[in-house]
Amino acid sequence: MNPQTNNKKAVIYCRVSTKEQVEEGNSLVTQERNCREYAIKNCYEIASVFVEQGESAKTADRTELQKLFAYCANKKNGINAIIAYKIDRISRNTDDYSQIRILLKRYGVEIKSTSEYFENTPAGRFMENIIANVAQFDNDVRAERSVGGMVQALREGRYVWKAPLGYSNSKVGGKTNLVQNELAPLIKLAFEEISTRLYTVDEVRLRLALLGLTTKKGRPIPKGHTYRILKNKVYFGEMHQFGEINYGVYKPIISKELFSTVQLVLQNRKRILPYLLENPDFPLRRFVYHLNTNEKLTGSWSQGKTKKYPYYRFISSKVLISKDKMEKLFSVFIDSFSFDTQLVSMLKKEIKENITQRVSSNEKTQLRYQSETNRLKDKQRILLQKNLDNVISDSLLKESMSEIEKELLTINQAYEERQESVFDLASVFEYLFRFLEKPSKIWASLPFLTKIQLQWFVFPKGISFDGKKIQTPELSFVFKLKEYFLSPNFPNVSHPNFNTNNQKNQITLSSSQEDKDHFWILFQKELMDFNELLQKAEFQEEEVINIFNIKGGKKGRKNCK
Repeated sequence: MNPQTNNKKAVIYCRVSTKEQVEEGNSLVTQERNCREYAIKNCYEIASVFVEQGESAKTADRTELQKLFAYCANKKNGINAIIAYKIDRISRNTDDYSQIRILLKRYGVEIKSTSEYFENTPAGRFMENIIANVAQFDNDVRAERSVGGMVQALREGRYVWKAPLGYSNSKVGGKTNLVQNELAPLIKLAFEEISTRLYTVDEVRLRLALLGLTTKKGRPIPKGHTYRILKNKVYFGEMHQFGEINYGVYKPIISKELFSTVQLVLQNRKRILPYLLENPDFPLRRFVYHLNTNEKLTGSWSQGKTKKYPYYRFISSKVLISKDKMEKLFSVFIDSFSFDTQLVSMLKKEIKENITQRVSSNEKTQLRYQSETNRLKDKQRILLQKNLDNVISDSLLKESMSEIEKELLTINQAYEERQESVFDLASVFEYLFRFLEKPSKIWASLPFLTKIQLQWFVFPKGISFDGKKIQTPELSFVFKLKEYFLSPNFPNVSHPNFNTNNQKNQITLSSSQEDKDHFWILFQKELMDFNELLQKAEFQEEEVINIFNIKGGKKGRKNCK
């Protein structure tokens, strides 16, 4: 009988419960094939197929199952039955299964199993209930075995839950346990810095964020999470689970003594004021060096008759200069590289032209990526249909699907990287132009740590000072752009602070496309560094938002991106 002429309509529901089953693909393919064969044999027309990937049957709150309910509830669809490979595909909980069955009955929909037989009779419903109970019994036994396995793993010294920061879940000797990852040194540093009582927990949290201990979005770890890290006994090898205390055979990040010290500090929370290596009172310390001796500049407060006075000094060279005078000299020096309004306008014009070209190129690339993606997805659909028609085997399907997924992943990564670079390039222009016009003002207003980072951004090798004059051996690429605008291309602009005979720092932009691309790659890299610096400033101090005089505070800044 041709199913297309039959009035009975059904939907197919397939489910696998683990990611491994999803990746292998065999279970889903087999379920759908069996369900389609059942539909043909029993004269059902398949209206739709709902596939649940990596979802547990312990709960009915599943995405595809909820879509199925909505589809069956629509009388226009005229659904008479749901076909599943087994009852436990729909639910492994007898209470949930009963509720699902009652709900579907209201819609006039029956549940059909391809591998279990029961009719809509008292005996059939009794058998259906037994099968549902067997599914829950099997699930309960698995849960009990799982807990038993966890307890046994604990007693063997293995940690089998999601790894805390600083560790990764990995196989050691064929069994799951913790292995230290690249964040382990930062976790250890957090405990060590708290134990000194020189820093508050919040200061340590922000300091470590600069070193890479952040959330997936690049933000500092929340305060509450930081305290949980500092109180987690897993870090020194002690595991508390199921009312037992067991000691891990994995490598601890800290010692028990260090952990105990940190707990005492957290209880007391008194802070010792240290002599800071990086002192907020002297941002130019260790950034400036003596021209002749390479001695690093230091700074301290000197006691006068009535109050203390801040000074910078080269101790060995016996150079002493007041803090205000030294920082004024630095401000004048950095402002000597500033861009006037005309130069900023020229830079904006060049960037606008470049961005227009990049956007046009990106749109063409997007179309190419989309076309290739569609081709590969069509290939996947053809392979799946061939497998359903028994033209190719499950193993060949799995292998082919895996290769196509790798190609799709490569294409998506390449496209995302290209999209991200263009977006980031455009997001920092507003800040860059303001900084180029008023570098000393921006520098003076920044939070302390960001101020130091900005110094090194502008002058990658620091600056030299002989007691009278400031010089630098290297300048950031962004400021070197000025040399391009001072070239013969722009004869009406001049600036005394650039030595055009210095071949090392000169920039030339030839007419070749390759040189232009290289030029903008260097420019983009500097912008990314500048953008990263601003992002870090955002969580160091709220005052940084006011640096650029943008109305609306943080919200205004985000809208500019």
